[in-house]
Amino acid sequence: MYLYAHDAESRSDFCAPHLRKNNSETVFEQISLLEEDMMKIERDGSVIPLTGSNEIRAFVESYNTKSVYLEVTGMSCRLVAPLLITGLKIGCEIHVVYSEPARYKIEEFQKEGLHKDLSEAVGDIYSLPGLEKVFAPKKEPLFVTLLGFEGGRLTFIIEDQQPSPASIRPIVGVPGYQLGYPYETYYGNRHSLSNKRCWQEVVYAEANSIVDAYLTLDQIAKDNTNPYMIVAPIGTKPHAIGAILYAIKHRDEVELLYDNPKRSVHRTDGIGKILSCNVTKLLNEN
Repeated sequence: MYLYAHDAESRSDFCAPHLRKNNSETVFEQISLLEEDMMKIERDGSVIPLTGSNEIRAFVESYNTKSVYLEVTGMSCRLVAPLLITGLKIGCEIHVVYSEPARYKIEEFQKEGLHKDLSEAVGDIYSLPGLEKVFAPKKEPLFVTLLGFEGGRLTFIIEDQQPSPASIRPIVGVPGYQLGYPYETYYGNRHSLSNKRCWQEVVYAEANSIVDAYLTLDQIAKDNTNPYMIVAPIGTKPHAIGAILYAIKHRDEVELLYDNPKRSVHRTDGIGKILSCNVTKLLNEN
């Protein structure tokens, strides 16, 4: 089964049509996110609550398959998280597929201000479906942020959560999709990195690697004697998927926060590399 979603970027509509031509035996299912965490199945218009694990399980099991390809290019993280949780729980082999952009429109997010970033705005900060936390940690956690170009998102989430500067651990994508992109990440987030004096704690993970993001979070935990961690994935989609997987695997030690951005239209140009990651294998081996 191949699950995918479309957004305003043309690259989200690239893989599925091409793959469908040569994979006639595979079921291709387009889904979309509705308000109040509802998932719509575009084929028949049926709607499933993302907070309903039984309903999601029934949806996946109805295809009688143990192999699921989840294309996240145009898919909201609010869709990705519960699908990953359910698919892994019922023993599916899950492959995450992602289409990189050929380039980001750097000039757009070099402008100052939250509302001139790649996102038009951010919503409330709260957990993704299936990863909610009820109890607060007894001690101050590490506050790990996987950074993108949008400094407004980092500023917003720091102001909302008020972590101590000493607890902040920023992650920057190195290497980036393009050679100069790590510098753009530093530039976009320069105010928060400087004001909180956390630039000295920056660590690096490949911007397009789910595996490296996951392993980097694991290394941060080990380096800090396995503390409770709050993780904010506000950078690349592969980094966000790595963070979601790490939160799934370490439920008792990790809280994942998401600022639920409303994406701007036409943030990128073209189609770059097509990535595929067997996330079931990643979790089983780590």
